[in-house]
Amino acid sequence: MQVVTAAREIAAREGVENLSMRRLGDAVGVMPNALYAYVADKAAILDAVLDDLLGDVKRPRQRMTWSQGLVSLMSSYRRLLLTEPGLVALTVSRPMYGPNALRIREDMLTLLRRGGLDDADAVSAFFALFAYTTGFVAFETARVPGKRDMQQRTQGYRLHSALPEEAFPSTRALARRLAKRPGEREFTRGLRGVLAGFANN
Repeated sequence: MQVVTAAREIAAREGVENLSMRRLGDAVGVMPNALYAYVADKAAILDAVLDDLLGDVKRPRQRMTWSQGLVSLMSSYRRLLLTEPGLVALTVSRPMYGPNALRIREDMLTLLRRGGLDDADAVSAFFALFAYTTGFVAFETARVPGKRDMQQRTQGYRLHSALPEEAFPSTRALARRLAKRPGEREFTRGLRGVLAGFANN
């Protein structure tokens, strides 16, 4: 639908808080009140945008193991959010009840149960995976790569590496790793750690 596509583009580029019916009407070339012929209200637009976003998450391949499938699915979700950071807030503020959301939920719960998790752990892991991924993306997108980010990381390295060893032995020893910008490698390692924790519970 043209309305949903335009709403997603605005929200992704300018943030959900800047998506208004007037702004959307201008984008599709109609008066704001004409939008109600397509959607009930702004909440319905936001729900449609969220489900449209989730429709672009790639499903894991059938031959993957349960943990590989979940890493693949959540990695796809992360990469998608990184390309449309304005929609991150939407993923935690709106219920995920659309058809694409239901498909992702079913895929994830099926993989978790295949991994031997009982019902309670499967649901806990489902929420934990979304919280971890969304939080990681928020952490990544809060500091834009560039000169300023590099300067801040250099400053952090100098601070950590100069700490007294008797009081901060671990922070000092890991100063260089702490200064590195987190990316896909760190995300995947952490994700596998979350899955291993539930598998060994």
